[in-house]
Formats: sequence, C-alpha cells, structure tokens
Amino acid sequence: MKVLIHITPIIAVFLLISNVNAQKTELSSTGSVKLFTLQECLAIADSANLDVLIAQSGILGAEADKKAAFGAYLPQVGANMGYSRRLNELGGGQFNIGGFRAPADQFSLSSTASITVFDGFARESRIDATNSSLSAIKENVKQTKQQIALAVYQRYITVLRSMQIVNIRKENLNLGKSELARVTARFEAGVSPIAPVYAQEADNGQRELDLIQAENQLAISKAELLAVMGLSPDMKAAFDEQSIPTEVQMETIQSFRNRFTSLEESVLSALKKRNDFLAAQLRINAAKSSVEASKSGYYPTIGASGGWSWFNSELKDFDLFSRTFIGFSIDVPIFDAFRVQQQLENSRVQLQQNEIEFKRLEQTIRTQLQTGLLNLGAAEKQLDITERSLKSAELNYQSAKERFDVGTSSIIEFQNANTQFVTSKINRINAVYNYVDAQYQIRFAMGDL
Repeated sequence: MKVLIHITPIIAVFLLISNVNAQKTELSSTGSVKLFTLQECLAIADSANLDVLIAQSGILGAEADKKAAFGAYLPQVGANMGYSRRLNELGGGQFNIGGFRAPADQFSLSSTASITVFDGFARESRIDATNSSLSAIKENVKQTKQQIALAVYQRYITVLRSMQIVNIRKENLNLGKSELARVTARFEAGVSPIAPVYAQEADNGQRELDLIQAENQLAISKAELLAVMGLSPDMKAAFDEQSIPTEVQMETIQSFRNRFTSLEESVLSALKKRNDFLAAQLRINAAKSSVEASKSGYYPTIGASGGWSWFNSELKDFDLFSRTFIGFSIDVPIFDAFRVQQQLENSRVQLQQNEIEFKRLEQTIRTQLQTGLLNLGAAEKQLDITERSLKSAELNYQSAKERFDVGTSSIIEFQNANTQFVTSKINRINAVYNYVDAQYQIRFAMGDL
C-alpha cells in the first residue's frame, strides 16, 4: 500500500536530495556494500534522478503562471504615503496675498484600486493556456519517470549480464588452471611432451584477459546504473540476481506475444496511454489559447478605478482635505506599430511548430513499437538457436575432453571445444537478457512500463 503525502514541491525536492545524500554519507562512512533489488533501484531513481528533479521543478513555474493568469481578474490595490519639507523656507515660500507664506511641511496619503473590466478575452485565453501548460508539464514529468525507469531496467540487465559473464570467465580460468596442472604433471611424469603445457599456458593467458575485460565491463555497468539512480557512481553496491529471471519459459514468450496482434492496434493503444503524446496535445491547446490571447490586442480595453487621497501641511483635518473618487477608462487601439500583429504571428508559428512536433511524436511512437516488435522477434529466435547451440557445444566439449584424456585428440581440439562451449554459454545469457530488454522496450513504447 502506498501512502501519498501532499507537500510543496520545493520541500519535497529538498527532502529527496537530503535523503539521498544521507544514504551516500552512511554507506561511505561504514564502507559496507549495499545490495539493491530492481524495485529498490526503480524507487530511488524515481525520486533522486536529476532529470526527474529538473522536470518536477518546472511545475513551480507553471503554477506561478497559472496564479498570475487568475490574478488578472482581481483588482490591483496600492497605497502611498509621502512627506516633504522645503529646506529654504523663504525661497519659494513667500506670497503677496496678505503676506501668507506656504508651510514648509507637506504630508500626503492615498490609496487606489483598479480593475480590468474587459480586455478582449485575453484573461480567459491566458487561463486556458496556463492550465494546458501546467497539465503538459505534469505529463512530461510522468514521461520522464518512464524514460528513467526504462534506463534503470536496461542498465540493471546489463549489470546482471556482466555478472554472469564474469562468473563464466572465472570458472573457465579455474578450469584452465586445473588443466595446466594436469598436463604439467603428465609432462613431468614423462607421459606427454612439453607442447601441451605451452599451449595451455597461452590459453590461460587469454582466459585471464577475458576475465579482466569482463570485470571491467561489470564495474562500468554498475557505475552507469548508480548514476541513473542519482547516486554516486563510485559507491560500493551489489545487485540482486534474482530480480530478473535467468531463463525464459515458453509460456512467457507466448503470453507476451499474444498481447500484440497487430502494429496498428498497438499504436492506437499506445497513443491513448503515452504521457508524452498527451503532453503534446496539451501544448497544442495552450498554443491555440495563446493565439486567442494575442488577438485581444485588437479589441478595446475597459477599466475601472477608485480611491482615496489626502494632502495637508499638518497631520490633521483628514475629512476636510481628503477626497474619494471613482473612474472609468476605455483604451481603443488605433495604431500600435504592428506590435499586436507581431505577437499574433509568433503565436501562430508556435502553434504550427507544436502541431508538427505532435505528428513527429506519433511517428516516433510508431517507430519505437515497430523496432521493439522486431527486436522481440529476433530475441525469440535467439532463444531457440542458443538453446540448441548450447546443448551441442556441451556435448562436443564432453566428447573432446574424453578424447583428450585418452590421448586420441590434441589439446588444440580440446581448447577449441572449450572456447565454443564458453561462447555458447555467453550467447545464451545474451539471448535471455536481450529478450527481457525487448519486452521492456515494448512496454515503454506502449506506455505500460
């Protein structure tokens, strides 16, 4: 069960970053190795990945735009207080009317309010535009999380693939060392010549090189996965091999294949669920509203205002020297040096670009699905081929080993059989994980990840 806690985005981002930093500090201070499951990796990336945090931060600006658009319906209220004193009391202060001299101190108070009554429906259009933009950004956040989830799945697969290849390379090297000890003992006993010893030593060198390359690839894949999760790539971490099955059952293959009867039906289903496709539609709606808002510049603007003011040389007689007023204004555009036309054309260009982007996104989704289905078909064939190849390579290895043990075949033939067997095991691992990766690609393209 998930419990949703609604807090402000800024606090949420701060808490997420603080939590991730606390995990980093704890792990680095203890020096322990943290074991991550696939679901833990997905949960951490969903809250700590930098691309997700950047996408979420855009919601703040969109919400501010929405509030400002609503504020156009509200009156603008201001207050003013002033004081001034004439320093040269005689200069400019003498009047020839009865010898009166104006006071040096002057006080003023005022408060005004103004409201837009009509602005050519610009406010309504801006509210529609900001609502659509905010919804589009939220959908983009969901799509970003989907993309990061796919990246986590794929990198987790790469880590598990590399781990199994390392195990195979280690086992192969240990077998090579055992075989070297055996042929060395046979040579020292005078049963066989020195050539098999040299051949096995050379073969062991290649096995060591293969192991080093596999271990380096494993370290790189772990670093890439940790980086996608939003953690430090040099963090000590291990990953659960049980999170993804190491074999694929025929029932699983058939069940997944039955979900996709045709490309067109899959595309139509994906278009209804893809967050980025919905966001593109919302951006078109926002652009249309912006076009309508730009047209408002051709209409007159009607406003109303009112207020209170007071002016005196002393802080008294507020009722005598104050005034209250109301007013109305109509601003009729006659010629604005083509500024409204410029805004309108820019809005139309933005709308056209959003519509083109919408069509391109639909093409991208169709391409992703087609590519995913092709990869799935190829992966299914690889599963069948590698299963048969692995069985044959194992039987050939056992046969070559028996012949070498009794001296009816050379060590080169035995080594070639061993190389084929190791390659077949690695090919089988690749086939299984390629199939799982193809599943994730299709699920992402369908919006189901």
